[in-house]
Amino acid sequence: MVSGLLAFMSVTGYAGMVNLQRLRVELLPPSELYAGQPASFTLRISNSKRFIPSFLLSFSCQQGAAVLAHLPAAATVNLPLELTLPERGWTHLASVRVSSPFPVSFFIRSWRLTIDRELLVYPRLIPCHQSSGGRSGTDAADGRQGQRGSSGEVERIVEYSGREPLRQIHWKLSARSEELKVKQYRSATAEPLMVDLDSLPGRLEERICCAAWLVHHWAAERPVGLRLGDQLLPPQAGLHQRHQLLAALAVYGKA
Repeated sequence: MVSGLLAFMSVTGYAGMVNLQRLRVELLPPSELYAGQPASFTLRISNSKRFIPSFLLSFSCQQGAAVLAHLPAAATVNLPLELTLPERGWTHLASVRVSSPFPVSFFIRSWRLTIDRELLVYPRLIPCHQSSGGRSGTDAADGRQGQRGSSGEVERIVEYSGREPLRQIHWKLSARSEELKVKQYRSATAEPLMVDLDSLPGRLEERICCAAWLVHHWAAERPVGLRLGDQLLPPQAGLHQRHQLLAALAVYGKA
């Protein structure tokens, strides 16, 4: 009986070890990461075993976890993984832990899989209503944030309301759906907003979070610039500018 139990433990132990072998993972982050805010990552899992599938896999990283019941042999699966990164700046994620109770749930075996990702985490967004010069964020829009242009950079695609000129209709997208789609352009007349970190209220970290909120809130509507001490980023509009300003705030004051 003892020999039979030892043989059973050996066979199941070997099966559990093979179950976790030759797995590769890749962590795909979203386009924007904010400190303290849950973010939806994609965990790409590949099974390099040609003929042997893997079962009952659990992946954990930075207090986030995801479960995969079955990974076929020689297959790749994308698994959603929600992570919350607590601090702004560059964060290094070295590995993800994979574990499994397969095959008989007597033991849980685990393994560390390397991911080696450097992620830039933007500051926490704390709503505030003061920009440089003591003007409020809502007043700074000067009543023009709702205006739309008829040319320039396309901001978004919306349904046709009957008021837009025909030249704004997006014919390719309209042909794929049952309703007409029109292009909305960003207004080129909005007054630029210059965010001066030193003029915002609170301690340094509070001012950085406030500046990040102003950049995130206004960059899609108008040109936004940023002054960080002696560093000046001139006002521009668009998604690239928002990422550039948020990146500068993310690393400001970090060693």
